[in-house]
Amino acid sequence: MTTLDPSHGDATPSRSLLLAAGLVLLVQGFSIFAPMAVLGSAIQWPDSLDFPPAQMLPLLREQLDAVRLGYGLYLGYSLLFIVTGVLTVRLAARPGPLGALALIAVGAAAVSALARSIGILRWLTGSVSLAEAHAAPGLSAEGRLAVETMQAAINAWGGAIGETLGVAAFAAIWAIATSVVILRHRQLPAWAGVTGLVAGVLVALPALELFGIAPPVSIVISTTGIQLWFMALGLLFLWRALRRPA
Repeated sequence: MTTLDPSHGDATPSRSLLLAAGLVLLVQGFSIFAPMAVLGSAIQWPDSLDFPPAQMLPLLREQLDAVRLGYGLYLGYSLLFIVTGVLTVRLAARPGPLGALALIAVGAAAVSALARSIGILRWLTGSVSLAEAHAAPGLSAEGRLAVETMQAAINAWGGAIGETLGVAAFAAIWAIATSVVILRHRQLPAWAGVTGLVAGVLVALPALELFGIAPPVSIVISTTGIQLWFMALGLLFLWRALRRPA
């Protein structure tokens, strides 16, 4: 929704849209800390992502309630990214139909959210079943090794989709495309576009694993960078909303 701003003579975002976007981006920025706290204390996440199956499966079974809570929160955070991505692009672009670059950004946000969700579901579905099978009484050493091998494969597959593609690659495409829209359309301050480009490059670095290159920063550091950008944009939108008449 847009309104006519008489001081500028052009269509501008409504106060309610700015308020909604500001609140959503602040929630997106801060909500990552809830699953990090729950999973960090329960299973030493994110280090546990690299634990061998023989260590991870018993830990997962022992902390199943905390794992379900933590990854459930993480799933909600990941799905919220669709709303965050669309609102940010809408406010970054000029009023009217979205251009090609803006639509690419929206598509990347949707794919990122889907990929993250698939990665998270490996811990709420297949890995739980394997943890139960791994603890079955009378399971032979060969059977336990087969379960561990299957868990290693599921973790590698889910990690490539969730962390490498979802958290890194497609989130970076969204951030960089949105930042270019900001700099081109000038609906937001230039610093928002410049810092977004930096955040986009930073969050893309873990995707280097797809090419066999060790990323120079961990996924936690790269994710923290884009979280700070969310918070900064959220505060910007709220500040503009409070300055605008209801």
